[in-house]
Amino acid sequence: LTRASFSEVSVHGYTEKRSLDDGFDASDVFIGMRTINLTGEVFASTKAGLFDTLDLLRLKFTPTDAYNEDPNEQGYLPLSFQQPTLYTVYWPTGIVDRVVYARPSMQPSFDIAHQAIGGRVDDGDSVPFQAQLQAKDPRFYAPVAQEVGLAGTSGNGTLQNRGSYPATLNFMLALPASTTGEAFFNFVGMNTNMTVTIPAGAVFRQVNVDSVKKVCTLVVDGVETLRMDLIDFAAGYTWPKVPPVPEGDSPAGYDWTSTLALDAASKMFYQEAWV
Repeated sequence: LTRASFSEVSVHGYTEKRSLDDGFDASDVFIGMRTINLTGEVFASTKAGLFDTLDLLRLKFTPTDAYNEDPNEQGYLPLSFQQPTLYTVYWPTGIVDRVVYARPSMQPSFDIAHQAIGGRVDDGDSVPFQAQLQAKDPRFYAPVAQEVGLAGTSGNGTLQNRGSYPATLNFMLALPASTTGEAFFNFVGMNTNMTVTIPAGAVFRQVNVDSVKKVCTLVVDGVETLRMDLIDFAAGYTWPKVPPVPEGDSPAGYDWTSTLALDAASKMFYQEAWV
């Protein structure tokens, strides 16, 4: 890989001329998709090895192959990289691992030139290529999620996002089969005030709150079902996000309660984010 080009990120919202007045009205604004262009070169010691590797490269940068590798994420796979930083309080090694979730938007282009592959079968050969990917979520993330356990009936604490952009906060809430009643989980903090219902039952029940996809699902006996009726937000609040914490500042706080004791597997988790 010789070059990675990251496009500008589109902005989505509207502006409308004010009626009989100066200026414009504007809506809420959101960022859109990111395009990533990769440029590189395939090398091999033999022509046969070169074209075999080129076949593999084309396959891995084919959108349908990416989709088949992870249908649940529609083929948006982690593209990992590292970059240096001066924020050594947060990153003592001076290196930050990051990942962006991207899917090829088309097969890669490649250029087979006589000067590059030569006329001898056993010469070292090369073929340059270009590949274009799209990241429907333009954010860069820390590859390892931060997790906090939620066992019991209440808790509080702080969450730290060392990135530069709010990080979506997700939940996995469960009740054991021995707890047959209905439970109400309330979480306050991280710009939200939400209540999640865990239905009654005589089996292990798990409710997943995905703040990235903005869905709430119920898992019973290994079957996951969309259940948006199980989540409710207080007026003026929406899906939780962990705000970024500049170096030296205090992390954001939270409080939670549950009317019944949550299973020990329950947790909340997030990936620190940049944009």
